Amino acid sequence: MHDKCHIAFMSNLVQLPTAALKAMAIAGEAVRLARRRRRQTAADLAMRLGVSLPTFRKLEKGDPSVSLGTFVMALWLFDLLENFSGAVNPAQDKTGLALEIARMPKRIRHTKSESELDNF
Repeated sequence: MHDKCHIAFMSNLVQLPTAALKAMAIAGEAVRLARRRRRQTAADLAMRLGVSLPTFRKLEKGDPSVSLGTFVMALWLFDLLENFSGAVNPAQDKTGLALEIARMPKRIRHTKSESELDNF
């Protein structure tokens, strides 16, 4: 596998990092394995997804030119969507959570109007 891949995206050439390419390959292999475990042909699955057989083969190879919608639909067909959803859950964004915590104020002071509201 190449270290980097270039794909056309909205008239621009986008270079994908190696880690992203590896993740796509792993995801494609997961779809392929799920299909084979269920003894379904690639042609049958392509038809169910509404894509051509060559496009489905690209999906199984982890080709980044296949739409995310097609990939997610394949996961849904195999009842694997929950695994994907867990991976993109905002609670799993460790960097984002760390930044959010870093931006929190050190102290919280009540304004006079907030203090008056607390007396009720």
